[in-house]
This record gives sequence, C-alpha cells and structure tokens, in this order.
Amino acid sequence: MILDSLRQQLLDYDRRYRLGEPVISDTEYDRLLHELAQLEQQSGENIPPDSPPQRIGGEPIEGLVSVPHRVPMLSIENTYTLGELQDFGNRVQKLLGSDPAWVVELKVDGVAASLVYENGILVQGLTRGNGVVGDDITHNVKMLRDIPLRLAMPHPPTLLEVRGEVYMRNSDLADLLDKGILKAKRDDTGKMLPMNTRNVAAGSIRLLDPKICAERRLRFFAHSVGTMDVVSHGGTEAQREHNVASHWEFLKCLESFGMPVTPFAKHFFSFADAVAYCESLYNDSDNFLADLDFEIDGLVLKVDNFSLREKLGATGHHPRWVIAYKVERYEAITTLREITVQVGKTGTITPVAELEPVEIAGTTVARASLHNAEEIERKDIRVGDVVVVEKAGKIIPRIVRVEKHLRTQPLEPFIFPVTCPVCGGALSKDDGGVYIRCGNATCPAQFKEKLRHFASRNAMDIEGIGDKLIDQLVDTGLVRSFGDLYRLTEEQAKSLERMGEKSAKKLLEGIERSKSRDLGKFLNALCIRHVGNSTAKLLAKHFSGSLDRLRAASEAELSEIDEVGPIMAKSIFEFFQNEKEMLDNLLEAMGETTTNAQSLFPKEDQKIAEATDSRLPLQNMTIVVTGTLERFKRTEIEEVIERYGGKVSSSVSSKTSFVLVGAEPGSKLAKAEKLGVRIVGEPEFLGMIGADDTKAF
Repeated sequence: MILDSLRQQLLDYDRRYRLGEPVISDTEYDRLLHELAQLEQQSGENIPPDSPPQRIGGEPIEGLVSVPHRVPMLSIENTYTLGELQDFGNRVQKLLGSDPAWVVELKVDGVAASLVYENGILVQGLTRGNGVVGDDITHNVKMLRDIPLRLAMPHPPTLLEVRGEVYMRNSDLADLLDKGILKAKRDDTGKMLPMNTRNVAAGSIRLLDPKICAERRLRFFAHSVGTMDVVSHGGTEAQREHNVASHWEFLKCLESFGMPVTPFAKHFFSFADAVAYCESLYNDSDNFLADLDFEIDGLVLKVDNFSLREKLGATGHHPRWVIAYKVERYEAITTLREITVQVGKTGTITPVAELEPVEIAGTTVARASLHNAEEIERKDIRVGDVVVVEKAGKIIPRIVRVEKHLRTQPLEPFIFPVTCPVCGGALSKDDGGVYIRCGNATCPAQFKEKLRHFASRNAMDIEGIGDKLIDQLVDTGLVRSFGDLYRLTEEQAKSLERMGEKSAKKLLEGIERSKSRDLGKFLNALCIRHVGNSTAKLLAKHFSGSLDRLRAASEAELSEIDEVGPIMAKSIFEFFQNEKEMLDNLLEAMGETTTNAQSLFPKEDQKIAEATDSRLPLQNMTIVVTGTLERFKRTEIEEVIERYGGKVSSSVSSKTSFVLVGAEPGSKLAKAEKLGVRIVGEPEFLGMIGADDTKAF
C-alpha cells in the first residue's frame, strides 16, 4: 500500500509538471523518487514498468537496436511561398470536392519520435530513422518528464502510438553550457563554435547512457497519431472514449491523457482562414513567435478529419493531407558592440543595439531596436554578447536571442539610464506599462523627432525637410516650436549650411503648401499620444473637419466615439488642455488668427460630412483591399475610399461589402470567394465612384 501510494503521488506530480503547474521543487521530487526506488528494491516485488523510478535510468546499453515502425513515418512536403501553399490547398479541395476543416500547428525544430503505449503503459520509444525503420530509444524517452509513463485515462487503448518532437529549450541549452554539463566544440583556430538546440537534442536522444540523457533536459511535444487499437476493451464506455474522428479531437484527448501537445495549435473551418493565420504570424512582428523559448522552422497545415485524410492518401514520400509552410530565415550571428538609447517624439527612451555589421538578405545590418528595458532584461542581452539577428519580414532587424554559451568572460548587465541622455531630464516609467519616458517637453531630441514626424508624408508632408536640416533648424535655435517653422524667413533659411537661395525658396514653398493639408493630417502631425494616422482621420470626420469643435470636446464625449477608448480619449483631452499655448501659437503662425481656426484647413472633411448619399457612393460600406493596384498606392486608395464615405478593413468577413482586388492578391481573395463576398476590380471601382482615371484625385 505504501509503495502504491507513493507511486501514485509521484505520477500525480509528473502530471502537474507536464501541465506547467509543479507543486513541489525538483529537489523534493528527486528525494521522493530515490526513496521509492529504495523501497521497491527492498520489497522484492516486481516493479511496474510505469513506476516513476524508471526515470532514474539503468546501466548504459551496448547499442541502439533498429525496429520497424507499425505505420511508416513519412516526411512532410515543404513549401516556401504563398503561391505554392495556395496550390496545395487547391489540390486538396479538388481531390475532395470541398474545402475541409484545418488545423495549424507550430513546426517544432527538434527530432521526430514515436511513443508506443500498450494498455496505457509506455513500452517503447523510436526515432524516425528512415521512416520505415527507427532506432529504439526507450531507455532515453523514459527520462523525459514531459512524457507520461502511464496515460491518465480509465480505459486506455490496447495500442496507441503517439508521434511528436523531442526538443530542447534555448534557456536550458544556455544553462547547461554555463554549468559545464555541455561543452561547446572549437574550430581549428580554437574558437568556440555556436551550438543549436536541434543538434543537441538529436545527439542526446541517441545516447547509450540514459543517465547522461536525463541531464540534458530534453522535452517532448505530441503532434499526431501513428495507430490506435481499442478492440480488447470493448464496451460502449471504452468505445465512446476513443471514438475520435478528427485531429483536433485527438489533440484534446492527448491533453486529457496527460500528454503535452504542440502549443498554439488552432482550428479553422476553411483553408483561407488557416492561410490568413499563417500570414499574420509571419508578417506581424508583434506576436508570440519571437517570445518562444524553443525553435520552430515553420508552420504545419493539416486536414482535420481522419476519414478525409484516408481519402487523400499519400505519395511514396509524404501524405497528401499535410504541408509545412516555411519561410526563409533571414538571420545571422554577430556581436553586440554597444547599447545606445534614442529619444522618441513622445519622450520614449528606446534602447538600440549597435552591432558588428553583418549582411542579412542582401543588406548590411549594424543596428537593431531593443524595444524597452524589460526586453533587454528578459533576453539577458549584454554588451559583448554574440547574438542572433533576424530581419523580420526581410526589413526590420531584431535580436532573436543571445548565444549565452559563447560568453567567454563575465559581462556586465545593461543599466538603463535614469536621466535623459540629451537634456538630462528625469525619466519615468509609464503606469502599468513597459516604456520609460523623458518628461521634459522642451527636450531638443524629443522635439527633433516631433518635427520629423510633423513634416512627414502622412502628416504635413513638407517637401525638403530631412534629418540634417531638422538638426540644423533645432540646433541653431531657429525652430523651437511648430509655429517657428511657419515664421521662418528666406534669409534665415539661406544662412543654414548647404542651403542656397534656390533651396531656401523651395523649402518655404513647401512649408506654405502644407497650410492646405486637411484636418486629419494636421491632427496626426501634432504627435498626440495614442493618436496615429487612422485615428486622426476618424476624429476629423467625426467633428466634421472642425478643430474648434474637437478642442471643445469633453473626455466623456471623446470616449463615446467609435474606436476611441477611454485611454485614447483621456490622452486627446489632456493634450488640448495642456498644449493650448503651443497650438494657439501654431495656428497663429499658420493663419495669423486664433479666433477662426476653422478657416485654416481645406474643406475636404466638411464636404464629406455635408455631402448627400449620392455624392458618397461608398457610404456605410466596409471595403478590403488586396493585391497591387495600377493607379493607387495602398495609402492613396485608403484615402480615396474614406473620401467617398467608405471604411477600410484589413480582414474579410461576412460583413465586408466588397473586396477590391489588384494584381497578385493574397489569401483575402480566397476567403472572400468562400464567404460569397463581392469581388471588385479596379476599373469597376473607378466606375463606382464616378471616375474613369486618376485625374479626379
């Protein structure tokens, strides 16, 4: 009874561990494990194969034995482009005659393995091998606490083969190297070489000594079924428990059995939705992929229904119901030389990694944003570190991780400054946020960034104002506020370095033309916290192009506007309360009056508000744009749609009025066709708004 009770207690601890809810420390667990092992040896009884001390490991084996797989472990077809992925989806739909449901999973970069359970007890673990025959690694898979020795279910199947990936966490690799449990190899010159988790996992799971494997902290994610047999149990209860018809159901069952499955898997009812999800993960740098502590090398799309999988079958190399969607990795390894900080237009202090220049995707990368102090601390980034740098979306460089095992000497943690590096003003952290800001509104660096944004294309669009000119204007004291820009004289402009008479006139003409920008662009230019281009347009439209009405609005009135929440409303209200003097100064410089600011802006916003429905052919329509248009850039078509009363959306749904399609459309077209949403080409769109060319714009 004591043995059974202690076994059950440890099995429960194992289950809680796999759920990420450990209830005792590793030290206490190991103590109980060894206590049970001693009691079992003293009892003289037969030791059950699922007893937790089986994880302690026996003597090293003499060699790995090859074992045939019950069902071949075929490889997965790979694709690297959206077009190839769409072709795969089209093939599946053509073979089935319909669009099935799909499951999207992370493709964990580890080592494929098969686990065999008989009557709920783990009896065998195999590597993939050549797909037909694998190596027996039972002695090592029992060392992985992620893998249950007994399935937590009342009626386990007679035979269940679970397939998945043995992997290692990046943090565990760094820690094992730091503690000397793993040792990095050196090249011919004696320099230590980088190590990666996949190679370490592949070597560790094939070790002959299970005790050494146990030290490597390998883990396991289940992702599919090999075979399942429930005949011997019979009975309606057992049959009902194992009546699994789809992959999604199987994953949920595995979780209930106490088996860890690949995280962040998602279920979709159409291929278009599954592809859109994949695109969002690959194109949006602000998602969970960057925070994973393990490596992935793509995403996997699987037909959900098991009977449809049988209908699709397989080639000699891979199943027809699954595909891996990979992207080329645009990354390189380099050294972090220094961490500097920049001051943004709202005072945000952003740390920047100054890197040893390295070429990625055809361009030289020497800098990368570190985002904030918490990001540096979380990744433990230190000057002198060897780091992996990636170009997210082939454009924006970011540090993926630190190769901590290549730290050959102690490195000091980065200490975030407590004062602004430019003006010396005190820094403070946002309440409940992660950003640290300079609170000095007159900080020169902060104002330079504000001026840069003020003159940008989506704001006042002042031609001729670049970074070097902004530095001169601010450093010489000619421009200390937005209003000063409109008081700039030709003589003052000509006094600046590399600024002749012709350039000075061109600059002043650009400043003069900016006075005709609409209210939306003007509001965007003001650098109101939490207000970007789209919100600025929304405010201009809501207040019918009247700045006076907007300035007089209460916080409560602002918060009632669709898409303007309480935080944004508070920010807008406080801006107009606190920046009254600055705004009056700017309006006076632009229009020589503060009593009728309405006259300063073109009446485009007012025309929209006052027009009849016949003059707004896109009134109350929600429109999605996909592909490349001949006559419009993306920002231009969005402005045209809004000008004629429409609303631009980034995703297709049943509420979408129509999808405007250009060349090489993405998955949004497929989703629109699936939902029966109207498809509109560029010529038809121009006809809808009463224009046959772009002269009207």
